[in-house]
Amino acid sequence: MVTVAGHADSSGDDAINDPLSLRRAQAVRRALTALLSRDGVRIQAKGYGSRRPLYDNASDEGKRRNRRVTVTFPRPQPAAEEPVATTSPGPTGLSGTGTVDGRPFSLEVTGLRRLPGGLGLLTYTITNEGAAETWFNDLHRTQDWEAYKYRAATNVRLTDVAARRQYLPGRLEVPTDDGVDFHCACTDLSGVRLSTGKFAPGRAREFWNLFALPGTTETLKVKIGPFGDLQVPVR
Repeated sequence: MVTVAGHADSSGDDAINDPLSLRRAQAVRRALTALLSRDGVRIQAKGYGSRRPLYDNASDEGKRRNRRVTVTFPRPQPAAEEPVATTSPGPTGLSGTGTVDGRPFSLEVTGLRRLPGGLGLLTYTITNEGAAETWFNDLHRTQDWEAYKYRAATNVRLTDVAARRQYLPGRLEVPTDDGVDFHCACTDLSGVRLSTGKFAPGRAREFWNLFALPGTTETLKVKIGPFGDLQVPVR
């Protein structure tokens, strides 16, 4: 709400000054309305006559300054900044923060372990830090060729920066009567168990992904869903 207030000096009485001050305010309101470039702005015009002097009406200069129009409006609130995903060392691994549909979530990588046969196991925990129940669907996303039968925690990437090579979650081939189904070697999120992608306030869930790992790499860049990149040591 924008308020335009008109004022007059003490030369006349209220019968003269009240409508005079209102006309001054209305003239300014019309000028401001013509300049507006956005919808939804309300401009209110008021006349206060000579009842609110700021200067001494005993002088011509004081009267001149009291014949005035003021425009007031609430100070605009700064736009809320979208939280930026960050990473930092955690107490038992590496951690990050981010948002999902405007809700705060946190991530902690609890391990990247080397297994026999050139495999690696990535484990991590995701927690809903907000006050409302929220779906976490960012882990569902896959590339077109990753046509898994059931959606799972596939939106995870490991990168060997030095070798310029990226590793995706492993796939399991399961024979069926119609051929072969592909399943992600990772935590289920939906499909058979439709409710597993939903987080209650404060709820933490543990996830895992199985990868092929290079034999000599000691640290890999880990990208999980919407969270920032993490540099995770291989144990």
